[in-house]
Amino acid sequence: MSESLIVEEITKVFPRTKRPALDKVSISLGDSEIMALVGESGSGKTTLLRIIAGLEQPDSGKVTIGGEIVFGDGSKTLLPEERNIGFVFQDYALFPHLNVEKNILYGLHKISRKAERYERAAYIISLAGLGGLEKRFPHELSGGQQQRVALARALAPKPNFILLDEPFSNLDPVRKEALRDELRTIVKESGVSALIVTHDTRDALVVADTLAVLKEGRLEQVGSPERVYFHSTSEYTASLFGKVNRIPCQLLEGENASSGVSEILVRPADLEITKDSTGDGHIVGKVVSSNFRGDFHEVTLECSASPSETDSVTNVTIYVGPERSLQLGDTVTVRRSIRSKS
Repeated sequence: MSESLIVEEITKVFPRTKRPALDKVSISLGDSEIMALVGESGSGKTTLLRIIAGLEQPDSGKVTIGGEIVFGDGSKTLLPEERNIGFVFQDYALFPHLNVEKNILYGLHKISRKAERYERAAYIISLAGLGGLEKRFPHELSGGQQQRVALARALAPKPNFILLDEPFSNLDPVRKEALRDELRTIVKESGVSALIVTHDTRDALVVADTLAVLKEGRLEQVGSPERVYFHSTSEYTASLFGKVNRIPCQLLEGENASSGVSEILVRPADLEITKDSTGDGHIVGKVVSSNFRGDFHEVTLECSASPSETDSVTNVTIYVGPERSLQLGDTVTVRRSIRSKS
């Protein structure tokens, strides 16, 4: 698979800051791939997006778009308008005095033949599900329709890829749910790659093929949504994508490991809970509180070091799936499921 975008060892330090905004960050975006940049505020997501777009210049590194070096290696730095990138802004940035069709045609001004421009616009309008809305103005559209117009305008000129900055932030939760799937479908059918910046990890999990996690300007983890969610390489990444259990475990001596006590990170859905006290080396405890939190239950267990050591008691808080119904006073055994071990 060829790459629409290659970012190599990008570093950026802003004046009067103690640490780099970006520290040797490298990512690549394959043809027809959707990648989401995620991380806490200040992690470097927006800075990286601006550097790729040409709106910010890094201190070092290299950016290659569509096989052409646009920054670094002694090459001429290309301006934003020379990089053949489509933009979908957070506020959509539609022209209020132009209707849907003319907003999309605006992105096709470089095509000299009028018939070809209108043919391309008609195709994109159909692809984005905007048929029948061509003559409407932005103020006559819903937020979701405005987003699709902005996406259609970005895709119309056949860019190397598109950049989307917080594409769902202006939508209510109900509409957002449907538009995630719509956006993914439209982008995939267009054949264009996409790089999305979002603070909402649920958006990233649903829309993206690949996640790139940033922390304090450094790349923390890159992988498929399933890999990053179920097999996070750090507590930071695990916590970014929802509740996670920190389960004590015993490290065994081996060729590349030393013995001792550590912790593993387990998602609520990957805990098996049975109402017994068999233990078998897992957590055994009595339920002293259980609170429903929507996507999970927050359960506090009163645990002893072993069934016979009732004088050594500690409370352990775990998070379990919403379907788990536990009663106060239940004695339970908590195990890690088979799936989460793979």
